[in-house]
Amino acid sequence: MIKKISIILMCLLLAATAFSACSKKDKNAENTDESTSEGAGLDDVANEYGFEEDADGDTVPVVYEDGKAYVIDEQGNKTGEVIKNPKNAPSKSGKSGKSGNNGGNNGSGDNGGGNGGSSESPTRVTERESVTNRTETEKATTKSELTTLPLDKDVVPATSATGTAVQFSDSDVTTLTNMLEIPYLYLANYENSDRVPIEIATHTACWMAQRQNIDTNTFAGGTVAVDLFCYYARTVVNFKAQCNNYTGSSADNAAPITYDSANDTFTITASSYESPTHRVEITSIEDLGNNNYYKVTANVSGIDSSCNKKKVVAIIQKNKLDMSLGFSVKALKWS
Repeated sequence: MIKKISIILMCLLLAATAFSACSKKDKNAENTDESTSEGAGLDDVANEYGFEEDADGDTVPVVYEDGKAYVIDEQGNKTGEVIKNPKNAPSKSGKSGKSGNNGGNNGSGDNGGGNGGSSESPTRVTERESVTNRTETEKATTKSELTTLPLDKDVVPATSATGTAVQFSDSDVTTLTNMLEIPYLYLANYENSDRVPIEIATHTACWMAQRQNIDTNTFAGGTVAVDLFCYYARTVVNFKAQCNNYTGSSADNAAPITYDSANDTFTITASSYESPTHRVEITSIEDLGNNNYYKVTANVSGIDSSCNKKKVVAIIQKNKLDMSLGFSVKALKWS
């Protein structure tokens, strides 16, 4: 993806959340003032950060210094891991090197595996454009500014946490509803202390790929990795290595996506993106404080026979990782 990555280190500029990245044009997504405003001059620092592939084959966020790529965590702190020969380091002109390896959006670079290929695009599945906002009766509202906390103060709440009920805008409630209605998302639970389950990440990858709104069925590996980073606000560990284990013919409720390691590309294998498998109705949103964390509680009704869930609790973070979303999902508990 990284011909030019619009990533801003959130711990420096916003809320110690991660990066301001992968903003996508999607006519179905509505933005609020809280989740779209950026200060002037942010592009001046965008190319200092990017994504590289580590020794395990995972795409990880990095900061470029002195010709090297230093792996950083969600809060922008160096982990100690160094990639000595980065493939996507920005040049002096401010553009990264080999866009093809991680997927330039126009298909340029070494492997030509970008999103601008000639492959036919799967039929898109329309998201819900409006839902009932059951938070509008609450007196407290979300803050217009994101808080900024140092790493040692950032604590992601568990799904059992409680807070103060708040009011979200109609557009934000619709966005969160669509995020929680990703097909088959109910197949796994996770807390922030757990790894993101690959089983649901495959379906998330398909949903995020559709939001790219590009006429192709093939997406560069880096593009998909960044999309997942935006949705979960962290790297989905071993996603490339394990993706096909969860999407093969023997897998139940498999997402229509496969990974080609030779070209570092993901392909949507079906003629259409996934149809809805369930519906959620958000009943409450609680402000959990700390680093822009909220607890979303919703009723669940199944469409697909595999869904027997009646309720979901999600811990979300308000951030600017994906400007068309404005949120990341840090934990999920279905029951």
